[in-house]
Amino acid sequence: MRRIDVFIGSDHHLTRIGLRKIINAADDLNVLGEGQLSTVSERAHAISADVILFELVIPSLSSQAALSDIVKEKRNKIVIVGASENIGYVCSLLSKGVLGYVLRSATDADLFSAIRAANEGRHFIDPQLSDALTRVLTNAKKREGRSAPILSEREVQVLVAVARGFTNKEIATHLGLSHKTVETYRTRIYDKLGLKKRTDLVAYAIASGLLADDAVQEAFLS
Repeated sequence: MRRIDVFIGSDHHLTRIGLRKIINAADDLNVLGEGQLSTVSERAHAISADVILFELVIPSLSSQAALSDIVKEKRNKIVIVGASENIGYVCSLLSKGVLGYVLRSATDADLFSAIRAANEGRHFIDPQLSDALTRVLTNAKKREGRSAPILSEREVQVLVAVARGFTNKEIATHLGLSHKTVETYRTRIYDKLGLKKRTDLVAYAIASGLLADDAVQEAFLS
């Protein structure tokens, strides 16, 4: 059985030691390397890690810059170990390309699940945040007791693109639509789903499976 190679990025030496011991205790996981956040992008690529475990406890300009560098490369599968329980913030990370988010209080099993899911290109959100995510999805219904609204094929394409972070101009160019038409679709999507913020839309897309790699290929890139 091939093990999943993990690179640990953290500015805290003791945290790296602890995470290494926990991860190496799993038969299918292996810590291939570790280092401070500023070195993650270069070192993780050099040693060809499968998954990057990125500790983002107190977001700072330097840590956000390091994360942005990794995300831009689009070569790495990223799992964040964080302290924030703000579902909007978590969804914003996922919309940028992060695949997993676990809290510092997560169990070993949840950490392993996040790494395994990321390695397969799937999203994972800490179960402790499930109530917050449920509230977002509940608000996505037009009225209690009514079935979920049905989006047209074009609306799904636009929804996926928005959730993935594409601008209206980029969406219009790819789909062969005018900027005005894209804005109309966006308004219609928010109205149908009963959402107000993009972070809520991202949460809906994730929970609906629309941000899985295959779904994105089918919905937006076809």
